[in-house]
Order: sequence, then C-alpha cells, then structure tokens
Amino acid sequence: MFFRNLLVACLLTVMCIRAFAQDTTAYEKLLITNYAVDTIIITGNKTTKPFIILRELTFTEGDTLSITGNVQEAIAQSCKNLLNTSLFNFVTITYAPDLYEAKMVMNINVKERWYTWPAPIFDVMEPNLNTWWRNGHNLDRASYGGSITRYNFRGRRETISAIARFGYSQQFGGQYSIPFLNKKRTLGITVTGLYTQNHEVFYATQDHLLVYYKDEDHHIRKEVSASAKLSYRRGIYQRNTLEVKFTDLSVFDTVVGLAPDYFAAGSDRMRYFTLSYQFVRDYRDARAYPLHGYLCDFEITRHGLAILPGEDINVTFFAASVRKWFQVGNRIFCGAMVRGRLLPGPTPPFYHQRALGFGTYVRGFEYYVIDGQNYVVAKSAFRYQLLKPRVFKFKWFPLEKFNTLHLALYTGLFVDAGYVQDKASTVIDNNNLGNSWLSGYGAGLDIVTYYDMTCRFEYAINNLGEGGFYVHIGAPF
Repeated sequence: MFFRNLLVACLLTVMCIRAFAQDTTAYEKLLITNYAVDTIIITGNKTTKPFIILRELTFTEGDTLSITGNVQEAIAQSCKNLLNTSLFNFVTITYAPDLYEAKMVMNINVKERWYTWPAPIFDVMEPNLNTWWRNGHNLDRASYGGSITRYNFRGRRETISAIARFGYSQQFGGQYSIPFLNKKRTLGITVTGLYTQNHEVFYATQDHLLVYYKDEDHHIRKEVSASAKLSYRRGIYQRNTLEVKFTDLSVFDTVVGLAPDYFAAGSDRMRYFTLSYQFVRDYRDARAYPLHGYLCDFEITRHGLAILPGEDINVTFFAASVRKWFQVGNRIFCGAMVRGRLLPGPTPPFYHQRALGFGTYVRGFEYYVIDGQNYVVAKSAFRYQLLKPRVFKFKWFPLEKFNTLHLALYTGLFVDAGYVQDKASTVIDNNNLGNSWLSGYGAGLDIVTYYDMTCRFEYAINNLGEGGFYVHIGAPF
C-alpha cells in the first residue's frame, strides 16, 4: 500500500510539473511582442497585380514587427503609400498574430478606382482661369476636344493616353508610361509625342499682361515635340529622372517682326534638344492635400545640346524647392514652401523667360505675368479643419467605384512673398513688378473630395493694395 501511494504521488507530481511548465510556456508566449511576417494576403485587387501593391509596403515577408511598437506605424505608412499611387479609393491593412509560432499574417484589402477616363477637354489659353474670366471669358480663347486615358494599364500601374484638342490650341498626341522595367522595379520610362498648332500667340508682356497676335486664316505657331523620360526609383520615397526632349517650333515672320527677341537671333524657327535631370524626395502623407511630411526637389535643365545644324539656343537653368507640412494643434495645420530658379548667363529669348504667372505665382498677383530670369517664391498657410475627412456611401448608385465620396473642408489664412530678377524689362513695356518684392495675404476655403480633387476659393490682397476673389484647382503648393 505504501509503495502504491508513493507511486501515485510521484505520478501526480510529474503531471503537476508538466502542466505548470505548459502553462508557463503559454504565459511566456503571451509576452512575446516581436512577430515575423509570415504571409501577406491581398484582396480586392481585381485589376492591379500583387507586385504593384507589394512594392509600396514598408514591410515584406520575413520582416519582424513588434505588436507593441512599429507594426501600427508600418501599417499606417503602407496605407499612405498605396493611396498615393492614385490606384485605390480605400486601403485597409490588418494583422493576425500566431501566439505559439511568433508569426503574423498581414491582410491587405484595397478598393480600386475607375481606371479608364474618356474625358472632354475645355481649356483656356490664359495664365490661369481667373485671368480668362476677368478678360471676358471669351470662348475664342478656349480649347475643346477629348482625351482618353487608361490608368493602371495591364494592372501594372502603366498609363497610356491619347489626346485630340481643337479650338484655340489644336493638339494631337499620346503618351505611354511604364513605371517598372526591371525585376528590381526601380527603372521606368515615359515616352511622349505631341503636335500643336495655334491661330494666336502671345509675343510680349506689357503692363505685366500678355500681348497677343492673331491670324484667323492661318496657324501662326506650330510645334512638334517628342520626349523620353527614364526614371530611377530607389526605395519608396526617392526618385531620379533623366529626360531627353526634341522640340521643333516655328512661328510666322509677322510674330518675329513684332518681337525680334521671341526666338534666338531673330529667327522664326527653333529646333533643339533638351536634357533635364530631376531629383525628388517625397515624404508627404497625401499627395493630393498634404497635412504632414515634406517634399524637396532639384532640377537642372539644358536647352540646346549643339546636336542639330543651327541649334543656336543656349539656355541652362537650375530650380529647387522645399515644402513642409505639420500639425500645431487640434485640427490646426501649417505648411510652408520655398522655390527658386537660377538662370545664369546672357538673357535668353522671350520664349524661355517665363518666371511668375504660369503655374508659379504669388497669391494676389494671379492676373499678372512677371517675366524674368531668376526668381524666388515663399508661401505659408495656416489651416483649420472644419470637417474631418469623411466617407459618404451612396448605396443607390450601382457602380462601386463611384458610389463612395471622400469629403474634407479646411479654412485658413495664407501669406506669400516673391522676387523676380528681370534684366530685360524696359520703360516702354512698363513691366515694373520685376526687381522688387511682391507679397500677398488672405483667407480661403479648401474642399478636398472625389478622386484627389481639391478646389480652393480664396480672397487675396497684394502689396499694391489690390484685392480679389480667386478660384484654384489643386493644393496650394
């Protein structure tokens, strides 16, 4: 009896020790915070190839992430990267940890956009929409037609497009962009070909307004251009681009008679090659309307490579910009940017002297064109988030890619300043805004909505004391 009881006691002791050991192992498993990414599962990508999605992630299979540390940061940044491709309306990433194997499964669900866009064209041939409206919104200076673009062609983030434009500016051509040529998915190429002809052309700037010449019966300006752009994208946030472009541009001799400096040496035709290099480092949280992050870029462009006979154009310029966005309080965001251009050497022809007024401007001076060789522009904005980004679902609309609406509202104040160095202005032209500081300030309302569309309504006052209401499409900088 004694030995039997002793044997039972020993067996019970062993069982208790074993159970305790198992419980301890399970408890220790619960304390593990680092998990290896075992599998990445992608759903919702009916068109997009998986490697396009995997290219934008900050993690890969085999990486180790901490569920109490960097996993949420990795998920948030990967979502931003995927949304910035403009391929998806929504991106959701979740993870499922395996406590006993110390592994996790990453589940990525995407909601794709509509990728084929046949679109009507209505453009105004003015520096901006506000100038066209102030000048009587004349439809004779408008272009119309159509284009068709297929984004995410073949599911590989390629883009193919064709354009046919009529009216004021007639343009025909196409473009094909392949972002990934090699297995490492670092090299891409874009080829473009365009033919443009116009009945009207601006040949000078007077009182900082464009001066036009028009011929109803003839196309007085014709341009043929073709380019090839090679890009190298190392990692996710850095891109290098090298572009070679050929331009054949001609105007009627009447234009040359009105503006002998329109082209080089009083010629009515320019045929030349352009070589351009650009570096971009992009850490914006959202490209359509950033609230956090930064963007810096640098560009050097050379017009005229002395390849063609009579290629006497000789223009080189350097351009760079820095942009920064950050949050300073609850619903309060700030942004600032500085952009500059340096065009050394002799004064270039009029055609290559555009400074402020075409894309780059000081707010409050939207109606003006300021020619020059060198310039610097600084912008700042303080925005309050009236409506946090919300999603509205229209269940009654049958197309999934269009029945979901993003909407966010921002209001705030802005201050801009700029300076243009102009060596070619004359008293006769009365272009007196060059070689002096420009500034503008005001308030506005920004609407951020459907398919990365931003519409801005702003009231600005410049340092000349002029005030005006302006409408813009796109982020402020």
